[in-house]
Amino acid sequence: MNLLGLFRRQIQVARVSGIPVRIDYRWFVVFALSAWVIAASFRAGTTVTQFVQLGEPAAWAVGIATTFALFLSIFGHELSHALLARAEGIESDEIVLHPFGGLTRLRREPDNPRAEFRIAIAGPSASFLIGVAALAGFYLSKLAGLDTLAASLSIVGFWNFTIAASNLLPGYPLDGGRVLRAFLWKKTGQLEDATRVASLGGQLIGGALIVFGVWFYVRMADPFMGLWLALVGFFLFDAARSVVRRKSLQTAGDAMTAPLSVEPEATVGHFVDNFLPLHRQEAFAVARAQRLHGILTLRDLKELPRERWHTTLVRDVMRPVAPDLFVAPQTPLDRAERLMNENGAGALAVVNGAGELVGLLLRGRIKRRVKS
Repeated sequence: MNLLGLFRRQIQVARVSGIPVRIDYRWFVVFALSAWVIAASFRAGTTVTQFVQLGEPAAWAVGIATTFALFLSIFGHELSHALLARAEGIESDEIVLHPFGGLTRLRREPDNPRAEFRIAIAGPSASFLIGVAALAGFYLSKLAGLDTLAASLSIVGFWNFTIAASNLLPGYPLDGGRVLRAFLWKKTGQLEDATRVASLGGQLIGGALIVFGVWFYVRMADPFMGLWLALVGFFLFDAARSVVRRKSLQTAGDAMTAPLSVEPEATVGHFVDNFLPLHRQEAFAVARAQRLHGILTLRDLKELPRERWHTTLVRDVMRPVAPDLFVAPQTPLDRAERLMNENGAGALAVVNGAGELVGLLLRGRIKRRVKS
């Protein structure tokens, strides 16, 4: 039983250079839709495929193969971020392919503007090079009389140039927004201010995409493109806004969630059957009478054979209390997040001066609360 896969709506499909590669379940819907659109263009002989008109089975085969190449290109874009980050001494937790592209989750922020710039520009550079390679393949295929392959490569090349260009728009969390942040960070020396400005740029770009989406839907009578632009705009706007709101949180106490905990003497079977289905998260505090005993992670738990669940106690598989597993409520949030990214658990218990468990921090699920 893959507990992580069940509760993250993602499945791991590969591990490249030690980095897990995961796919959001919703990605499959977009993959199928893209394959259908491309297959339809090969059946109809559109502008791009005017020299090729295929039957139903062949069109579907080309549509699926071309869509796979497109998403493989997105993976290459994200992998370039991860490899450049590693060159800067920053490891990546995962690469995720989702309905709107990809995401490389770094364990921590870059140390300086130069590192931020190099990591950010790596993705669009990779997409541009893939586009050039696809364009070269297009011309070679045309010379060889392979019109179907040439048309497919033209689609791959066009979309990679589009990905490179769109990602350079100056709005965080797009790569162009990270480049802008690197520039402002170097100029002002203030990472938080640079992030705030770049995030506002992301909100403006997201809002503009929503407006264009409505325009395409109403004036151009193109509901597919209109809906797609609007969805991408909402996604970008929300991601950028969350960064701005996130900067208003100052301490672990500001960002913590309720101190949900499990007893150390509970069996793993009891935890899985009665506790886990009600609380979809990847780590839990282990405590008795508000006293922290450790952290239980699903990553560790999935290594335990299922037949041992009802004979193994939680305390036997938890990570025992250690200095890197808890912080005080007044701990600066930046420090708490660095600790959370480095401790391997992806979580931190929040313990007050009396030694009582008062909250929990989970990586990627910081409570979104703006202080008044």
